[in-house]
Amino acid sequence: MLLTLHIIKIESGDYRAHVMEGAQHLGDYETTSIADAIRLAAENPLPDLAGFHLWYEHVSVGSVTAGDMRSDSDALARRLVELHALFKN
Repeated sequence: MLLTLHIIKIESGDYRAHVMEGAQHLGDYETTSIADAIRLAAENPLPDLAGFHLWYEHVSVGSVTAGDMRSDSDALARRLVELHALFKN
């Protein structure tokens, strides 16, 4: 199973993460960083969870395994911020 993690910046140091399965909203939570949001989502105990479609605002790094999200959350967060800067609205 692949879920969607969509992270939105409220303000510096304040991020809201939404977890979705298709159009169904499964929950949300607040964190102090993009990397923390990625790590927290990957800790989900769902037995069939393979990973997430990973979004920050309007950009995505694609589909990422839960293991990569746990071990490389800082690198994934950096990549999302880099993409966001390239594709500002």
